[in-house]
Amino acid sequence: MSDYLKVISEQEAADTHCLFRGRFELAAEGWLTIRSCGAAWYELTIDGGFLDEGPARFRKGHPEWTEARVWLRPGRHVLAAHVHDQRVTTRLLSEDVEGFLWVEATSGTRAVGIEWRTRVHPGYRKTGRRLGCVLGWAEWCDTRRMDPDWRLPEFDDTCWLEAPRARGFCPAPVSAQLGPMRYCRHDPVGVGEGELVTMSMHDHDPPMSFVCRELECNDLPPNGRWWRFDLGRVMLGRPELKLSAPAGTIVQVAYAESLNNGRVYPYLKSGGGTDSCMLDTWIARGGEQIFYPLQPKGGRFLELHALADPEQVELREFVFTERVYFDENIAGSFRCNDELLNRIWTTGVETLRSCSEDAITDNPARERGQWLGDAVGPGMDILSVTCADWRPLVRGLRQAAECARPDGLTPAVFPGTLEYLPSFSVQWVSAIPHYHELSGNIQLLRELYPAAVRNLEVFEPFRVVGGLRRNPEWWNFVDWGYAGSASVFMDTPSRDERMDPALSLFYLRALRALAEWAGRLEKSADADGYRRRAEQLEAEMRAGIFQKFDECWGYHAAALALAEGLLEGESRAACLRFIKAHIENCFPNDPTAPRLSDTRVEATRLITPFFMHFVLPVLAEHGEMDFVQQQIRQCWGWMLEQGVTTWYEVFDPRWSHCHQWSGCPTWILSRYGLGIHARFDLGEGVYRFGFEPGSLKWAQGHLPVQDGTACPQGGETLGVKWKRQGGYYEFEIECPHPFTLMTEEENHSFAAGAHGFSCVRQGLGWKIERHCPVETGTEVIS
Repeated sequence: MSDYLKVISEQEAADTHCLFRGRFELAAEGWLTIRSCGAAWYELTIDGGFLDEGPARFRKGHPEWTEARVWLRPGRHVLAAHVHDQRVTTRLLSEDVEGFLWVEATSGTRAVGIEWRTRVHPGYRKTGRRLGCVLGWAEWCDTRRMDPDWRLPEFDDTCWLEAPRARGFCPAPVSAQLGPMRYCRHDPVGVGEGELVTMSMHDHDPPMSFVCRELECNDLPPNGRWWRFDLGRVMLGRPELKLSAPAGTIVQVAYAESLNNGRVYPYLKSGGGTDSCMLDTWIARGGEQIFYPLQPKGGRFLELHALADPEQVELREFVFTERVYFDENIAGSFRCNDELLNRIWTTGVETLRSCSEDAITDNPARERGQWLGDAVGPGMDILSVTCADWRPLVRGLRQAAECARPDGLTPAVFPGTLEYLPSFSVQWVSAIPHYHELSGNIQLLRELYPAAVRNLEVFEPFRVVGGLRRNPEWWNFVDWGYAGSASVFMDTPSRDERMDPALSLFYLRALRALAEWAGRLEKSADADGYRRRAEQLEAEMRAGIFQKFDECWGYHAAALALAEGLLEGESRAACLRFIKAHIENCFPNDPTAPRLSDTRVEATRLITPFFMHFVLPVLAEHGEMDFVQQQIRQCWGWMLEQGVTTWYEVFDPRWSHCHQWSGCPTWILSRYGLGIHARFDLGEGVYRFGFEPGSLKWAQGHLPVQDGTACPQGGETLGVKWKRQGGYYEFEIECPHPFTLMTEEENHSFAAGAHGFSCVRQGLGWKIERHCPVETGTEVIS
């Protein structure tokens, strides 16, 4: 049996913490399957042990459950839940989603009846401060006011209320279609500790009070202790500290992606809003006690303050449990003779992992936002060379369609905060056929086709000769620094309605993709119609602004025009020279160049790691892989020189320190450096041989094998090794299934197993000269 349980409150619902206890009995030992959902954040335990947390983000009125299983003995058991009713819009949920808990338990095929009781948590107070403007509330708990054993079966809850039901509240939840979340325990490195002096009351302005404390006492008597820790990289999770302290001790933990003047400042330095408070506060009950927050938070550095007589405070343990979807056991790999490129490849993987939970997010600290452009751009391609389980990505592609405006426009970020960026909306259309190429999953094309048609029709009113004009009511974002990117941060609204060349080229790509999409679904009339529209737009572009290459197009439009095949002969060569010169003229290639210091900067002499996702592959396809590798070493190597272990949002440390959209070198090195480009839309096991070694002497790696589902079983990979041998390259490829390599001249079919062949350059393509099976495990290349 399952019901929606209402979160009760003693006053205004926002920022209310509510507790639930559900008692049940089992007649025999066995597996108990528990499905749960809630709003906003909740933690679920069984007999005092952690079971699950959530929710998996969902659109209003359409909750989704996640599942956990536990082996239980016969007898009486208790499910306990701590639910935080936030009632503010976050990147995860809308503010008008009322607080609730939904739990369904089954033993085998039999539903388990649960008797639920509830009460408001008496220890939490409303802080009035949020972690950031798109995140939930900061936590403040007086632990003296609640029995620590309330989750255990023997706890007496007779004075609690019978949990009220919310009949007809929402449709029954459906599966979130996700795998299990991973919880990885880390031992942070201590990077400082000492005694402190308080300079103001801790609760008047908590983050400012935290920052104002003196960590070197000098002549003042100390009234607390402090410790600082480094997690090694930015990650999402929660600390757990075992502390011995007197009753009434104020215990606080602050989080930050980076240090300011050697300190942890509990503010989100970009995008945090006016009340950012990355700070958890507890009041100790006295003696040895374990403290941990309800909600996970993101950061790399943590600072713990305990306000009490330093002689009576002892920190006995400090660990951090990371919440992450992809653990360290990823399927993909890449190694080459250049150790710097190897480090860059790995850092991209670590950044993607840190940005994975129930969705592929932009970052784990500032927003935890499911941004469409981040996922369908770099995120999808990084995922394709590293991980076999694509369920968070596929869920996001579906949610984008489900959260579309009434007119069909897909949002740029969802399902909590809904914002609309036209460039991200048209990229979603292009991304679905690309997903089909990478995965072989045609079912998603069938499912999302109507949404794609409606989405693209929204742009028809903005069609002008040669492209699309800007809509002043939209955030006309293409890239940070690009014209229109700062419009939402300006006091005066933009009135720019000119034709946008970069957006127009993204729109051309979307029309072509939708024509291809319709063709794959055998919708011939639709395919012909979208093909004609694309050809008409291309003709207008060739007759207009894109008639001949001109530097006035700018860097973004030049790269996209080259990618869409609008340039030939000398115009193409001039465009390549311009793009390379532009990149070399920007920071970090030129240390004296202008910096992208904040979101309000709009300038032409800028490059970003995000847009390099669109630029570097085009250069590689035009024979410029040496330049591509040099830029990866120069630009991403510069970030490594700053001491980062996950990628900056842009080439500047004042932005987020963990953005997976900056990780394009990982997929570029894997796909071009190993030469294997999935084309599963053409058939099972079909790959294009698109090898671009650049200056590398050898490389090897593995790529996940997809089977047309969002999560292939078995974790199989295709392995590649190659080595330069004078004017040709010696390859070994091992695959558990038959596969085909396509070159410009012919297709080469291989049986399952290991195969060796050599290849030589032929123009911009390759000729495979010979191939033969080899024994599994044979070192063709030593």
